[in-house]
Amino acid sequence: MQGQDRNEELTSEEIQENWQIAKADIRTGAMDFSIDSLVRIFEQGDLVIPPFARRNVWTSSQNSQFIESLLLNIPVPSLFFAEDPDTYKYSVLDGTQRLDAVLSYVKGEYPLQGLESLASANGLKFGELPHRMQRHLLMCTMRAVIVAATSTSDVTTAVFSRLNTGGTQLTTQEIRNAIHQGPFNSLTVELAETEDFRRALGMSSGGIRHMRDAELILRYFWLTDEASDSAPSPQELTRYLQRKNESSPAEIEKYRESFAVSLVKCLTAFGDEAFRRWLPRQERVESRFSTPLYDAQMLAVRNFSTSEIDQNSAQIRLGMRDLFTDPEFGAILAPSSKHHLMSRVNAIVAMIESIAR
Repeated sequence: MQGQDRNEELTSEEIQENWQIAKADIRTGAMDFSIDSLVRIFEQGDLVIPPFARRNVWTSSQNSQFIESLLLNIPVPSLFFAEDPDTYKYSVLDGTQRLDAVLSYVKGEYPLQGLESLASANGLKFGELPHRMQRHLLMCTMRAVIVAATSTSDVTTAVFSRLNTGGTQLTTQEIRNAIHQGPFNSLTVELAETEDFRRALGMSSGGIRHMRDAELILRYFWLTDEASDSAPSPQELTRYLQRKNESSPAEIEKYRESFAVSLVKCLTAFGDEAFRRWLPRQERVESRFSTPLYDAQMLAVRNFSTSEIDQNSAQIRLGMRDLFTDPEFGAILAPSSKHHLMSRVNAIVAMIESIAR
């Protein structure tokens, strides 16, 4: 009621002025792409599909039904692309599943199945369709609404978020990875899918929901580069990713090696207890992943050689358990103690030093 009363106090001119200020400065255009042209620009690298979108793909039946719609000339929803201001490549804001269905089918990756109107085409891959149907599919068009390069990055992010929420709020990392394409972004996704990191997260295969795994890797890189006693804000991580996407191949390789080495050291030193709290009273390790502990352990092991970790791993693990009996360490490890990062790191460093040196 208070909000309603406040609105009633505003004049029509004031409401209109607020609307004019709040309106996003979005410049868009529309273009019809043939399937053939979409395949071509994708293969040329001029059309980028966000990597996280491939984690939750349609079933083969859903893909097939979309192909059937195209073959039957049934209208399909528009795609939304964002134009990169530097490369003028297109990044997909909405329509990744539809694009993936088309690109995968044309490349012969799956046969049609579950079709009703075109039941006779069930079981056929693209190359097995009659030639006339192949030509028809390649000539079919999909309309794309393109957010122009002249629109701001914040506007593009807002467009992506609103198009893709669909009742389920996207995380900042999902939006970040979709909008800020580049080699550093690709590195975080690549490292998130490595066997060692999946094992550290307690996973057997694949990535975790909402790109949390890739964000943990981005977080590690930020912490190694920034002299800070607190965790990064979402805005700081986004700006950092934007800067690091300009990294050279040699720089990317250094970051890849840095993360891989620190992760191996952690797994060697702490084993299955890496990034998880030890519960002294229950004499067991907590199954839940601890981000504050992940930060501290990944940074702490950087101070030691691989041989120092290897030769003293059993004692280091026991030393880590002993730290959890110290109430002071437990206090600085609490998630709310965000300004005690270096205290956590220094405590673990001191423990390893007392054992390995």
